[in-house]
Amino acid sequence: MLPGAPDSARGGSGGGVEERSRRAGGNDAERPPQDGRVQIWNADEQRPHELTARRGRRMQSTIMPYFKDYRKSDYVREPPAVRGSLRDDTLRSAMRKTGLGAIVLLSIFPLRLSACDCGPAGPACAYVGRASVAFVGTVTFTDHDPTMGLRQRTFVRFHIEEVFKGVSSDVPDVWVDPGSFTSCYAEYHVGERLLVFGYGGLAMPPDTAAMSVVPGQVKPKPLPEVLHSKMPTLVYLAPECSGTRQLDPRDRRIGLDLEYLRQFKAGTAGTSVRGRVTEDSRFGIFGVDPIPGLGGARVVLTGNGIRRSTATDDDGYYAISGVAPGSYAVQASLRHYSSPWLERDVMVPAMGCGAADFDMIGSSSIEGTLVDSAQRPAVNVRVEILRLNGNGNPIYYAQKETTTDQAGNYRLDQLPKGDFQIGVNLFRPPDPKTPYLPTRWSSQGSSVVRLSPGEDRHLSVLRLPPPSTVREVETQVLWPDGRPAEGVTVWGGVGDHAATSSDTDASGIARLKVLEGVHYAIEAKVWIGSGEEREVARSGASELTPGTVPIHLKLVLAKRTKQYH
Repeated sequence: MLPGAPDSARGGSGGGVEERSRRAGGNDAERPPQDGRVQIWNADEQRPHELTARRGRRMQSTIMPYFKDYRKSDYVREPPAVRGSLRDDTLRSAMRKTGLGAIVLLSIFPLRLSACDCGPAGPACAYVGRASVAFVGTVTFTDHDPTMGLRQRTFVRFHIEEVFKGVSSDVPDVWVDPGSFTSCYAEYHVGERLLVFGYGGLAMPPDTAAMSVVPGQVKPKPLPEVLHSKMPTLVYLAPECSGTRQLDPRDRRIGLDLEYLRQFKAGTAGTSVRGRVTEDSRFGIFGVDPIPGLGGARVVLTGNGIRRSTATDDDGYYAISGVAPGSYAVQASLRHYSSPWLERDVMVPAMGCGAADFDMIGSSSIEGTLVDSAQRPAVNVRVEILRLNGNGNPIYYAQKETTTDQAGNYRLDQLPKGDFQIGVNLFRPPDPKTPYLPTRWSSQGSSVVRLSPGEDRHLSVLRLPPPSTVREVETQVLWPDGRPAEGVTVWGGVGDHAATSSDTDASGIARLKVLEGVHYAIEAKVWIGSGEEREVARSGASELTPGTVPIHLKLVLAKRTKQYH
């Protein structure tokens, strides 16, 4: 039990764990706490909700969906699939969209959701009112098992450095559930320093669109011994989308957040509307590279008989202070830019702020002509554009593409200001349809195209090299005992991309189409087994660069892993 919690959290007459167990018809009220009872505090109802974690059995959640402030239409029921672990943060970030919704723990509601879908993290004032606890802390313990992916119950301990809400000054540590068994499972690592917003059971984060329980078998995972010795213990929910964030000194919002939270703790923080205007944050996956903000955008707030306006600073941030609690509409505008949101509705609570972020799409464009090595129009060829960061390097997954017409012409629209590279096979690897080695447009020794807001740029002609010759690699795949492996996929990877693939026939033979002069990593792999025994049989990668000499490979499925990639 965390010191300073209300008496009802201690199993008293205020609707605590013991009374709840009796109402449910169970015998837990007569059992001692060493059976592994964990309380998740519900700040709204002033009582904890129980998670029972019997030793050697999967923990069964009694948390129910919290629909109080959210519309059913806000849920995303069929989001696109993303690959496994989300310290592939980059791909999960790609799933996030601006909007409100609710966390749904679907251990009893079988909606087919496969991804965590949430808006970009808003300012701290948008979370602190709803959160049960808010603090800066360092991870000192986690029982996360990297071999189990999302299908696990995990507890994380934070050593508190600074408290803003919900924790007594004499409490050194707080326990957090990072979203166990759900697609919004967050990985925390020992030594990380974070600003944490923890939620007590049913009080859900304000920007979550959907969270689902991950299907599949779960191997037993006992409670950490450090919890057994001090049961019952309050555990707060802090999954992806909770507003929890790393204290990155490069992120200016962190400084603004901490400043506000200290005012909140002191009782001097007034109500306001805050947010940020960003520049095409969906054109790339940002993390290592910060999302660019748009300075000088005009933000207008209307409602409750008032109309107020301000301009964003150089990083795109704005704040309108002294706004009375209530409902408002916010608009943002800037010349040469448009936003998918004509206006955003915000609710300013009695404590905290209303938050409204805008992402603006540019109106610049680039056009040009592509010809082949014989100076003929290159028809139906994929042309790519890469968005560059301030150091001149491509931003992760900041790629768009178009296809040339019958005259070899191409055009790329709705571009922000900034630096870019244009070419063929800059992002995707060469393939038989586009069999050219990577080729960049350049002028006077520079391949960088710099755009101003609203600029329409016409480039000089880009000439392709001769196409690479398509070769066939015959690959035989065998089981360790020498039997031909039928139905196994053989992949040919170029860099981080799968460039070609083929499945083996009854003789264990696959025929890969590859390009001469392109370097490949060839690997065979297939899922085997079921349930907890399910794993990947794989050969390991063989490196090759096809030339004019025929290539025959023999691969043996001698390795076993739990992950396919």
